[in-house]
Amino acid sequence: MRPEGAERWEAIAEAAAEVGPALFVSLLVIALSFVPVFALQGQEGRLFSPLAFTKTYAMAAAAALAVTLIPVLMGYLIRGRIRPEGENPLNRALIRGYRPLLHGALRRSWAVLLGVALVLAASAWPLLHLGSEFMPPLNEGTLLYMPTALPGLSYGKAAQLLQQTDRLLKTVPEVATVFGKAGRAHTATDPAPINMFETTITFKPR
Repeated sequence: MRPEGAERWEAIAEAAAEVGPALFVSLLVIALSFVPVFALQGQEGRLFSPLAFTKTYAMAAAAALAVTLIPVLMGYLIRGRIRPEGENPLNRALIRGYRPLLHGALRRSWAVLLGVALVLAASAWPLLHLGSEFMPPLNEGTLLYMPTALPGLSYGKAAQLLQQTDRLLKTVPEVATVFGKAGRAHTATDPAPINMFETTITFKPR
């Protein structure tokens, strides 16, 4: 005599075995798409490499969980009678729309391959005219000057040093405006101490 629930576990195991490899490969492709980011150097490498590492680790963990933990959780969390996919009206509609396209593509395989080759060839022209620089240099006409004084600076001395710095920067002929602050702003996202100055320098138009 088969134990109770054995058929349900078998159905879940078959479903997981059917979609598991495709799900694993799809997540792996997403992870591999970020591999070129690791080849970036300089400023763009320092800017985008943390994103690439985080995305790659997340996709690798998701791919591992998709073939290990998720099938087990499906067995415990999916309750009730497991209906065949043909009973779902959404699945039936998707299958009715997908099968003619699949059969047509298989019957005219050479036409499909020719169309893909033409699209690939058409993408060669914009690819050849695409710049090789990933992150162009920025010239926004402003500069952020952030000097730091010794710890334990008083509020009065900080204001005095900030005013002196602003006056000296304003004497530069290319400078249009100077705006500085000492310490933190009225927000919890600014942890700057009182001995840290932030001065925004705006240059005159060329």
